Amino acid sequence: MKLSQCSAFVAVAETESFTRAGLRLGISQSAVSHAVAALEKELGVPLLRRERGGVLLTPEGRRALQHAQAVIHHVELVAVRARDARVDDGPLRVAAVPTFASQLLPRLMAELAAPGREPDIIVREADDKQICRWLRAGAVDVGVTYSTPPGVVTAPLVRETLYALVARDHPLADARAVSYEQVVRLPLIIPSWDPETAVLRALREADGEPVISHHIRDLNTVLCMVGEGLGATILPDTVLPTVLPDLRVLRLIPRRSRQLSISTQPAEYDDGRVRAFAAAAREIAGRRINELRTLAGLQSDVVVGMADGRLLS
Repeated sequence: MKLSQCSAFVAVAETESFTRAGLRLGISQSAVSHAVAALEKELGVPLLRRERGGVLLTPEGRRALQHAQAVIHHVELVAVRARDARVDDGPLRVAAVPTFASQLLPRLMAELAAPGREPDIIVREADDKQICRWLRAGAVDVGVTYSTPPGVVTAPLVRETLYALVARDHPLADARAVSYEQVVRLPLIIPSWDPETAVLRALREADGEPVISHHIRDLNTVLCMVGEGLGATILPDTVLPTVLPDLRVLRLIPRRSRQLSISTQPAEYDDGRVRAFAAAAREIAGRRINELRTLAGLQSDVVVGMADGRLLS
């Protein structure tokens, strides 16, 4: 198995297109097709299939993708750390929205820490608007946000899928999925840090004004209140704990998702620490979503990478 074949397979799986994969890798579409075909021949199983709406993973491809992504991730880290000859000029300053900070950032910091040392990262948590202001002012080196601030280099990190949560004894608890029309009739407990554009707009489109009973900042408080039957909530899969004894997680129909991105100033994207952070963030986000797929049968899409390859490749 060649690294180029593995890279081609991962690029096609993540972009759902041989053409976009070629653009990401800087090679022709036919070269991508040949590399994937050679890998499938070597493995003896089909990894991808072409559909009218794009390229889809086969069951064998889904199983292989996680391992292939890990291979690419470790190669990237080797290259980043080999290229990073810069003198250490202080900790990396990171600002992240709470959805990323609560579940993904602690793992990321632990992975980036040198053996026996504390991670050389300063973390600030804030909402989208504040992080964008910090980025433009140069107060932080890296931002993890939903919005795309102008004048910075931005790359998609992970696409979150939204789910409804209710108490285990709620009348809807046995349903595998619920519509927005059903959810809009329930008293809702909404995280105060969550962007309204994704959740409330979807509910307002369902022919009704949502009943917001509480705006709560702390995620654990939101989960406990829902578990006590005080209301329902809508959360992205990236913040869901792997154990939810008092709650039921329900798919929303129609399915809604939103993009979480990583941004930095153009002058900083060649900083080895920033590149290492971005490469590790991509791996951690993908691993986290794969873990959550086992939670109540959830299905989510991981979208990582960058079209021009400057930040995440």
